[in-house]
Amino acid sequence: MVTLALTVEDARALWSAAADRALSAPGMTIADVLDTIGPREDPSIAECISMLTAPAGIAGCALEGFEVREEVPGQVIHLLPVQERGTPLLPAANG
Repeated sequence: MVTLALTVEDARALWSAAADRALSAPGMTIADVLDTIGPREDPSIAECISMLTAPAGIAGCALEGFEVREEVPGQVIHLLPVQERGTPLLPAANG
């Protein structure tokens, strides 16, 4: 199990990094970015973090779950395997 706890200190910087990652995907437009992570002025923190942390394939491993959950809205996000929580996964912003 891997758990990552974050404190978001600059939501605009987080949004910019997530938007850059999203726009690097083929066919992605700024309208798609806004639909996925919201506007810079009011970003979806969980979606921004999903965009930046969604795991790629890891050799020899099977992904059992990926979730971004806001414990304290806008401040702390946890990534937990789905079997630990028994709840459905949130869709990853970058698929």
